[in-house]
Amino acid sequence: MKLGRKLKKPDPSSKLVLEEIIGLTTKNANGLASSYLNSKCVYMAGCVVVVYDVHLGTQSHLMVSHRMPKPLTCVAVSHDGRFAAAGESGHQPAVLVWDSATLALISELKGHQYGVLCIAFSPNGKHLVSVGFPHDGYICLWDWQSGLLVTKLKSSSSCSAVASVCFSSDAKFIVTAGKKHLKFWTVGSSMRSGSNSGAGSLAMYGKPVNLGHQKGNSFISVVCPIRTGGGRDGSKQAGEFFPLYALTDAGVLCLLHSGLSVQKSVDLKVEKGYALSASDKLIACACSNGIVQLFTVETLKYAGSLQYSEAKKCHEANDMVCQTKVSKQLLQLASTLPDATACQFSTSENLVVVYEDHSLYIWDICDKFKATRRCVLVSHSACIWDIKNLCCENMHDPSLACVARGCSGGVSFATCSADGTIRLWELALRSDSLEDSSVKLGMDHHSLIPEPVHTSHLVSIGILERDTVESGVSTQGFRSMAASSDGKYLAAGDFQGNLHIYNLHTSDYICLQDAHDAEILSLSFSLPSKKDVISEKVFESHYFLASGGRDRIIHLYDIERKFDLIKSIDDHSAAVTSVKITCNGSKILSCSADRSLVFRDVAVTDTGWQVSRRHHQMASNGTVFDMAVDPTMEVAVTVGQDKKINTFNIAAGKLIKSFKQDGDFGDPIKVAMDPSCSYLLCSYSNKSICMYDFISGELITQAMGHGEVITGVIFLPDCKHIISVGGDGCIFVWKVPTILSYKDSAENEGKFWSIIPIKHGPANSFK
Repeated sequence: MKLGRKLKKPDPSSKLVLEEIIGLTTKNANGLASSYLNSKCVYMAGCVVVVYDVHLGTQSHLMVSHRMPKPLTCVAVSHDGRFAAAGESGHQPAVLVWDSATLALISELKGHQYGVLCIAFSPNGKHLVSVGFPHDGYICLWDWQSGLLVTKLKSSSSCSAVASVCFSSDAKFIVTAGKKHLKFWTVGSSMRSGSNSGAGSLAMYGKPVNLGHQKGNSFISVVCPIRTGGGRDGSKQAGEFFPLYALTDAGVLCLLHSGLSVQKSVDLKVEKGYALSASDKLIACACSNGIVQLFTVETLKYAGSLQYSEAKKCHEANDMVCQTKVSKQLLQLASTLPDATACQFSTSENLVVVYEDHSLYIWDICDKFKATRRCVLVSHSACIWDIKNLCCENMHDPSLACVARGCSGGVSFATCSADGTIRLWELALRSDSLEDSSVKLGMDHHSLIPEPVHTSHLVSIGILERDTVESGVSTQGFRSMAASSDGKYLAAGDFQGNLHIYNLHTSDYICLQDAHDAEILSLSFSLPSKKDVISEKVFESHYFLASGGRDRIIHLYDIERKFDLIKSIDDHSAAVTSVKITCNGSKILSCSADRSLVFRDVAVTDTGWQVSRRHHQMASNGTVFDMAVDPTMEVAVTVGQDKKINTFNIAAGKLIKSFKQDGDFGDPIKVAMDPSCSYLLCSYSNKSICMYDFISGELITQAMGHGEVITGVIFLPDCKHIISVGGDGCIFVWKVPTILSYKDSAENEGKFWSIIPIKHGPANSFK
């Protein structure tokens, strides 16, 4: 087995720079880690380790840049907080170790075959233990600084799968917890003396713990507090007492003395236990229904609870409470509350908790009976299916890049998700210190709810939701979205074919139930023709909304007549993957899984509206996944299974150029143009983003980091940022290299018509 030590530093000048991530992919206790000696915690977001400073509210990112990254499954932090490690999923995964200060990748350790389930640093930080997935079943003990595998042995099977691992505080034992087992593994003295001679030089022997009444139970989490009063390596004298805490999946907290047997236990009286964390004073237990219970160390005396609650259901000003007894009202909500799936002390006064809905809460527990919420990081809890730019505060069309040309109206966009929500975001251009707010607006079926600020860059400014019980519309999430260029309307299609239209000025809401027989895959509002506006000619403009679905149908709606259905078009033989309205609403373009690209004309007749097919092109050798339109040059760009980026002339309906990315990137899935129409942005099925020169087809830069397929990409109107969203539920904010953003801004300068401010309408509840 070849093991080596590597030092990799990212090259920010040649790639998109990851500036911020909204969201996380932490699913259990192994996906959150911290050292309570400093204010930082680490968690996973796709293929990236996010290092979050609890006090400053800032992020840094640990990534693999020298090869294709793999989705991460677990993280760990050394006792002093200097080093962070992560385990990968997939075939031949690695255990990665970074210097969290310099962000340099120090070691890449490969000893597992089918994914790394959990990892832990030794108290002195010299060694690291990793446990593979059940199909792998091995424990590997590493001298990670030298890249040596100290020993490797089979530890589990599918019948005794490991769920958690830690070192004892004296560094003599490794403890594994899992399905119907809790076991101590004896580690030789060479581990603490530092005399390692390579793989297989040190044997480990497992010994089950005397569980008493807990025999046969499964353990979900195990933790051993490190005594800060010991020697530099955290070790103790032989035979000295050290406490070990283990949590069963049924919610029983156990205290073990020196690993010999269970000395104390307490039933948390919860449906399920998920995670443990220990400080020098308290043990935190993350449980089902949003409950985190606190106990004193060694005595297991109850010390309080942190309870997640939904303010919009209990109508409280503060949506989190801390109390020793859970109220009757909260118990009634318990069945709908997300589980607390991970928790970690970040300093002894702060507790970080990750919930099942992908929210991250930071609690101040200086007074454990009056704990307060310091910060909340909100995100989508499921796949993000679409992303669209929104108008600035001055109501400018986002395609005009007004911010890059001096507009002070701000940058905002919307995302929609399978979790049934649409979230509105704003990119703050300065580092304001904004206080957390839990004040909610008035509620109705469809509400705009301000969310807490959690960083100085990207902030959540609202969320659109539906009360599915009263409206009678079932929820399986939103699939597609579109925003009108005047900033008035936001339309969203769901998985069941319902069309939802929000008036962002008046807060009115329209739901067109069963608009399609299947999910709505694409939506488009009519776009103004920039070419015609620049020439200062007056053209009649049609104000339409088009929807395309998996049912092969395209519907055209008249916005000025309360979204009356004008026409239904059924000339595709497979799902309509993208539909665009352009040329002042006089043309409709659509692409499909039937491999075709269709150009249509829209005209006014004596009997109403007439839609006629003008051109029909076989745009690809397979499904056409997405399309982008450049109204300035009147061209359409498609991507699909032929792996090509094809450009068509809209007026002639003909292919004018095509190029293909070299290498195995998979299929291009999504395509977008920058505001100057100088660059193309493509996301690929290998979870990468590539930026091209639109004229030459030259690859400018690329980036990776998402853990699932990228479902949407946009350029922001500031010409300095790119936003990508994916199936991992994360939002990645990328900074464009300075030379490119400068070029964008220069090319946009004076290119379009003058900017005239328009005031916002009221922001009330949707009706």
